[in-house]
Amino acid sequence: MRNKFLALMVTALFSMTAQALPEDREKPIHVSADSASIDEKTGLTVYRGDVKITQGTLLIEAERVELQRGNKGVEIVTAYGEQAHFRQKPELDKPYTDAWGDTIIYKVEKEHLTLKKNAKVISDKDTFTGDRILYDLKTSIVDAFSDTKEGSAGRVEMIIQPSNNKDAQ
Repeated sequence: MRNKFLALMVTALFSMTAQALPEDREKPIHVSADSASIDEKTGLTVYRGDVKITQGTLLIEAERVELQRGNKGVEIVTAYGEQAHFRQKPELDKPYTDAWGDTIIYKVEKEHLTLKKNAKVISDKDTFTGDRILYDLKTSIVDAFSDTKEGSAGRVEMIIQPSNNKDAQ
């Protein structure tokens, strides 16, 4: 019963996420971790120890991953660890988008990432870093913020490559 519930939760998570590549939804889901804990009453599943979740082009890697299930399936995925990693290919002809942070909060239905502490996003050839980054996967809008607390670099950095499109000039 527990394994079936776990499989249903993971399936619900990934069937809602890979809207950019519909064929991802047809791919098998692979989850590996040192341990898993499922609380059917609260809808919380926690994976611990070198967690890796993949389906097609979607990848989540972290030391701990929490899946919070609601009425519509998995609603929030929270990944923890020094440089938890999220990766997804937005379109077949586009490169992967990679995101890192010590905490990654992925709101599945909204396709929205919040990256906290040591945050970084590489989208195509552009790079964004800061203490906190909000990233809308649907619109590719990135908002980066610095932390003004002591001990922080206190800066947001962006590297934006020039367009190679001659028509844009």
